[in-house]
Parts: sequence; C-alpha cells; structure tokens
Amino acid sequence: MGAARATRLGMALAVVCVSASAAAAQQADNPLKRVMKLMGFATDVGQPADFVVKSRPQKEPDYIPIFQPPPEPARSALFDKDLNALKGDLESVEKRDDALRQAFPPPAQAAADGPAQAKKTKSTPTAAGK
Repeated sequence: MGAARATRLGMALAVVCVSASAAAAQQADNPLKRVMKLMGFATDVGQPADFVVKSRPQKEPDYIPIFQPPPEPARSALFDKDLNALKGDLESVEKRDDALRQAFPPPAQAAADGPAQAKKTKSTPTAAGK
C-alpha cells in the first residue's frame, strides 16, 4: 500500500514538473520552485556581474536565419601569376625542410648508434670547452 502511494505521488510530482513552463520556474513565488528549493533541486539566480551586463548588447539581436549562405571571403581569388608564385614559395620551403631532414639520421639508426655516438662526443673537445 505504501509503495503504491509513493509511486502515485512520484508520478504526480513528475507530471507537475513536466507541465510547468521554464518561465514559470524562474519566478520566485512559484510553489513548485519553493518545493524544489526545499528538496535542494533548485536555487535562486543571482544578478550577473557588471562586466557581464556591460558586455551584453543594449537591445535584443535581430533574427539570424539558420541556413544563410556564408559571407564571401575578404580576399579576392588568386590569379595564375599569384598562384604560381605561391606554389614556388611552398616548393622552396619544402626543399629546404627536406635538406634539413636529410642531415639527421633516421630514428631507428639514431637509437642504435646512440651510446656509441655519446662516447664519441665526450672524447672530442668542443668549441665551448676551449
């Protein structure tokens, strides 16, 4: 008997919660909110900080359609001459970086030569040590 009554009470409370609107839930004199505050499920919303109030627009923003086309880019399209110059710049950077990568041994070889290379560098005097 007690379990059935608790179930009915729970269902009634759920129906009241679902039927209450969000705007009504924010009102301070709402009886549902008072009950929820007593149970620890609701709190009062405080005033926002000054910087938040200052950063908000003075009036409500206009309607922004969801499916509007994106804005056009600020830069114009590159022509053949500009595009070829850009490709040349990219290729020169790629060649420079490839040359830098070739100066270093592959990771597997570097790991295998690591201890031998460390002994070799300790025995040779450095320019900073002179």
